[in-house]
Amino acid sequence: LVAMSHPDLTTPVKPLDASIIFLGTCSMRPSHTRNVSGNAIRIGREWTIVDCGEGTQHQILKCSSHSRCTRISPGNITRILITHLHGDHCFGLPGLMCLIDNAVSATVNDSNRNANSSSRSQKKQTKRPRHGGGDEDNSSGDSNVDDGNDEGRSANVKSIVHIVGPRGLRNMVRAIMLSSCTGLSFRFRVDELWTERDIRQQQGSQQNSNGGAHFATVFGLANHPSEITGIVVHPGADSTWTIPTHPAGGPMASSWRLCAAPLQHTIDSVGYAFIEGPHRGSLNVTKALRDRLLTDENKTYQNGMGISNPLQLLGFLQKGESAAIKERGVVVQLNPGEYVSSPTPGRKLVVLGDTCDSRLLAGLAANADMIVHEATNAAIEEGETRDAVAKLAIVRGHSTPDAAGAFAQACGAKQLVLTHFSSRYKGDDSAESIAIMNRIVGQAVETFQSNSVVAAQDLMEIKLTAQKGPRDLVSPSAAMESAAAAADLYLRKAGQSF
Repeated sequence: LVAMSHPDLTTPVKPLDASIIFLGTCSMRPSHTRNVSGNAIRIGREWTIVDCGEGTQHQILKCSSHSRCTRISPGNITRILITHLHGDHCFGLPGLMCLIDNAVSATVNDSNRNANSSSRSQKKQTKRPRHGGGDEDNSSGDSNVDDGNDEGRSANVKSIVHIVGPRGLRNMVRAIMLSSCTGLSFRFRVDELWTERDIRQQQGSQQNSNGGAHFATVFGLANHPSEITGIVVHPGADSTWTIPTHPAGGPMASSWRLCAAPLQHTIDSVGYAFIEGPHRGSLNVTKALRDRLLTDENKTYQNGMGISNPLQLLGFLQKGESAAIKERGVVVQLNPGEYVSSPTPGRKLVVLGDTCDSRLLAGLAANADMIVHEATNAAIEEGETRDAVAKLAIVRGHSTPDAAGAFAQACGAKQLVLTHFSSRYKGDDSAESIAIMNRIVGQAVETFQSNSVVAAQDLMEIKLTAQKGPRDLVSPSAAMESAAAAADLYLRKAGQSF
């Protein structure tokens, strides 16, 4: 299967509140002050998890009692995006799916109890293995899990979790969930982002770099009972992917487009771009407009059309639709262009996986409101030089703060957030930690040429605000050209090239 088309996002929309919570900001292994990689992005009431290292579900639970971030409702997690299959970015996925299941099961169970109370009837519950193989009541009923209907339990977006990541993710999910006999009360679909190399390899024309078959083809597994058959997403001519829409749609799917691009790392890695459609312009409700709407003649006309309050027509104008009123015996169309200002650009959030070269993502990241970029290694210790640290980072497929800053500067980003720090760098509020992180931020500021740099801490939340006022825009092609030049300069420190 190949990717379905994505809806056109040219129609101006009312913006949904959006923010990002950093669930884990440490690389490779957790420290006493940082968990491994994980991010929670809230758009409206929907949550998208980007990467979920081990312990992600614990971090989500901590948000309920933490003063710095919004409570995350596991039942409202509708998407999970994995940047790459290194353990510190995906070993928390099975536990996260079980956490979501517990929330969905409780919701369905409450609904069933309410329905049973109203009808005074009790439906028989079948049994199936859950979370580790033991038999216990299936609170949602098997009809909600394995009914053969690929549309999911209902049209509700919360009934399906959309999982996306590189090739091999589907096999990983199946192997863990099937071998542990874990049943789920929600449906899920795993879509894989295949590179051109993956496609050629599948066609039998190429083997991977180590001379053997891709690990995803070593074994094959049947679908999990709750699984909807996933999609293999092929890249476009520019090597980027357009992520298929959520299987059940939903508010986020109607106003945001998700895209991805490959990053250079030791295994296949991707960065994700959350791109919002344009925002509606502001409605200018003048006294003259109100007077035209509230005449006795128009009130009578609108009542005949089923509209009790003529001021409801303002909503049509706000959405860019014309509105009919009656004046002096004639029906007149109000043109929204006369009362609504021009649409403004939507927001853009870009979250990268591990990378030492992000040039192929630059076109999607152009003019981003926020770029979340790894900064694994920095020249902080006495005797360390930036070139020596950069060389070590590149060999391991990682970035330094100044490399992250150079990429953000090439893309014309508004804000840069650094994450994925070495476990050597503490993430608490001690004076020592703050001093070290300020030095790391300072290195990124030099190349970003802006003070809008933040070093992420676990459970830190940052709101994604819309751009205001005029701004110098960078074209996607210019961003790619500048990012390529910056990446070439960075890679030469380790004697490498693109």
